[in-house]
Amino acid sequence: MNAQRTLMIGLLFMIACSGDDKRARTQEEFCQDWAEAACSKEVLSVCQAKDAASCHDSQEAFCRDLVPEDFSDEAGDDCIDAVKDAYKDADLEGEELATVLKLGAPCNELLTGLQDEGETCDQDVDCDASLWLACVRKSTSEEGVCEFPELVGGGRNCEAAQKTCEPSFYCNGENCIESKGTDKSCTIQEECGQDGFCSSAGICTVRLGLDEVCSADYECSTGICYEYDGAQVCTDRIRLAKSEPLCENLR
Repeated sequence: MNAQRTLMIGLLFMIACSGDDKRARTQEEFCQDWAEAACSKEVLSVCQAKDAASCHDSQEAFCRDLVPEDFSDEAGDDCIDAVKDAYKDADLEGEELATVLKLGAPCNELLTGLQDEGETCDQDVDCDASLWLACVRKSTSEEGVCEFPELVGGGRNCEAAQKTCEPSFYCNGENCIESKGTDKSCTIQEECGQDGFCSSAGICTVRLGLDEVCSADYECSTGICYEYDGAQVCTDRIRLAKSEPLCENLR
């Protein structure tokens, strides 16, 4: 256990013992609060919900599918506030979509993950985000490692397991080098930079634009691949309406 992890655990322990005796919510209790935040008057109106109770029931079920039973409630209030802000005007954009559909920040801190520090991972959700662990990847391996990420700049050494490169650079196992252009071979997404993604064929490809057909979030320049009318397309905004699929869980 390294010094950083020891300090982190110590801080969490101090917080727990600081006199704040608030009990952590169960998944059921958390999802009740989530539903209360999501089912605003505006949402009830535009989604044409039968009543608030029906919206709450639907959204609680949606939340239970999204939030694991063994979630961390440390950042629970921040997540609920973000959900409330996202739904208050029934018009969800960018990060708001990621929050309510994919547990994007700050709701990502609910995820305890299965992997601890130093264990292999494929993506951030594999790691214990409640302790601020993330999946750090280098191009020398198809697998990442759960670490407390330490951001380093272009050209700097990144050999240590916890070191990750700033945007538009990737770690080649030794140093942070500039991301590759399109049609170059790749092992990890970071190799292709902010404007590209590493395809299933291992080739850097330009990220897809709005309304283009997609199969995963990382393929889209917007970061959201959303299913609508039987197809998955890149989107950056959802205005709720009766025919909008997202309303199915809000009425």
